[in-house]
Amino acid sequence: MALTPHLVENLFTAGLGGAVVGAVRYSDYPPAATSIPRVGGYRSVSLEAILARRPDLVVAWAPASEGDLVARLRALGIPVYVDDPTAFDDIAATLRDLGRLGGQAKTGEDAAARFIARMQALKDQYSARAPVSVFYAVATEPLITIGGASMIGAAIRLCGGRNVFEDADVAAPRVGVESLIARDPAAIVTTRSGDEDTADDVFWRRYDTLSAVRHDRFIRLARDEISRPTVRMADATEALCTGLDRVRQAVSPAPATAPRP
Repeated sequence: MALTPHLVENLFTAGLGGAVVGAVRYSDYPPAATSIPRVGGYRSVSLEAILARRPDLVVAWAPASEGDLVARLRALGIPVYVDDPTAFDDIAATLRDLGRLGGQAKTGEDAAARFIARMQALKDQYSARAPVSVFYAVATEPLITIGGASMIGAAIRLCGGRNVFEDADVAAPRVGVESLIARDPAAIVTTRSGDEDTADDVFWRRYDTLSAVRHDRFIRLARDEISRPTVRMADATEALCTGLDRVRQAVSPAPATAPRP
């Protein structure tokens, strides 16, 4: 049983999708996850619903674990694995752990190795390229971004990006438009889920003093891919890297080759 959407994904990746007997709302990937019985919401899990499913193992995310729920489950004799990834290697470690705990050690290990190999390949390709200043928009009203001490911040650095709020002392700081204009990033990263409306686009059009807005240098990513600590982080990071590379070439195009004499 998984008490957060990203762990549902990781269980499927580790070869254990068919064994998941319960999940929480918004557990929507892979598509097969939508048919798993629900035991509550993101922060409103029902202990009774968990017990009714009689799980052999519960996997939970540390920041979303409610009060003493984990302690109560353990007191009832139900093993609980608590996940708290803060780096790419932690995603791989979770896959290995889940595979081992669920009797699919090779599947978990193989998935972890593929993920780390993809991230390393992206780092090798992009991290040493000319830096591109970037603003990552978590939300627009209020305007919220991410600091450097986050997995998304690490993805930006891996791609050769320079987060204009890298020095923020909190993970998701609220910032002022004036501060953003003063830092004037070359690119703005936004995220969307499915077919969301264009409210964010309307917001940004108000601020064409920003060079990224004026020159339409937006990089749009799938929200769940970049925000959930799963193997899909590699897909989102690749999209981020290619987007930043397009901006890099637009801002500093390669010099024309001189004609041969």
